[in-house]
Amino acid sequence: FLSPRARRLLASGVAVVFYAVWAGWANRMHGPASVGMAAMAQGLYSAVVTAGMTALVERLFSGTHNRYWRVLRCTLATLAALVVSSLAVHWVAGTEEVVMTVLPSWVFGTLYALIYALGLAQSERVSQRRQE
Repeated sequence: FLSPRARRLLASGVAVVFYAVWAGWANRMHGPASVGMAAMAQGLYSAVVTAGMTALVERLFSGTHNRYWRVLRCTLATLAALVVSSLAVHWVAGTEEVVMTVLPSWVFGTLYALIYALGLAQSERVSQRRQE
C-alpha cells in the first residue's frame, strides 16, 4: 500500500486541482483577477492543509484506548482547523465569495478526516486481532 508520505502527496495533489477550480468558479462574477487570486489562494491552501490534515489525523489518532473517541477527536479538530485557517487565508487574499469558496473544503475535508480516521481504526482493529 502507499506510505504515509505518498498518501499525503496524492491527497494534496487531488485537492489542489479540485479546490482551485472550485474557487475560480465560485468567484467568476468578480472578474479574472478575483478568479485568479481565489484559485491560487485556495489551491495552495488546499495542498498545505490536506497534507497537514492527514498528518494531524495520524497524530491525534494515537493516544487514548477508545478508538471511537479518537475518531471523533480527529474529525472535530480537523473541522476547527479548516474553518479558522481557511477564513484567515481568504481574508488575507481578499477573496470576494469566502463562504462559497471554502464551504466545499469544510464539508469534504471533514468527511476526509472522518473516513481516514475510521480507516486507521479499522487497521488497528485488524492488527490487534492478528496479534491475539
